[in-house]
Amino acid sequence: MACRDYDYRYERFERSRYSECSDYKDKCMVYNDLLNEIKKYDEAFVIDDALKNQILNDWRNTTQQLFDNSLLVNNFRKSYDEYLAMVTGINDKWIMSDTQLLTKQTNLALVETRPTCGMALNEIFVKYVYRERNRCAHNTRSYQHNLPSLKTMIAEDFKLQNYFLYMSVLLLLDTIYVKLFETYLERVN
Repeated sequence: MACRDYDYRYERFERSRYSECSDYKDKCMVYNDLLNEIKKYDEAFVIDDALKNQILNDWRNTTQQLFDNSLLVNNFRKSYDEYLAMVTGINDKWIMSDTQLLTKQTNLALVETRPTCGMALNEIFVKYVYRERNRCAHNTRSYQHNLPSLKTMIAEDFKLQNYFLYMSVLLLLDTIYVKLFETYLERVN
């Protein structure tokens, strides 16, 4: 995109740069950059239910192919079953809107978020996925000192500390970006 749009290149890479693109703020910047670049070629472009459903179907197929018959599923069946129970209710309202990547819990009915302990994907990413990413990527000593207590482990929301859920959320983000970039390329050509 920066090769085609020099104003975008200057704005994004000189004035307001991405940091590591791993926190929610940066992920939203990438998302909104993609949307803005698409709209430069197609002002009528909107994120409709058909696009969201296509992304959800691609995501579900990808995660199913990745997890089915994997060694992880065979060794961590309980975590995988908890993951399946959490993600079965995720629908097109959960993933994105016109400017918001990963819907917040305030945009969903309480009954919809019950399987995920009242959290939407936005909160799950910020509270669990990003925190675990930092523990693993930056400071293993800190991670070792942040082991959960027994009290934490019996809490209902402990099931959200689930690597299948973490990988699935990251795959969903990738699926969103890939689909939007494909849309961008279609509009450009």
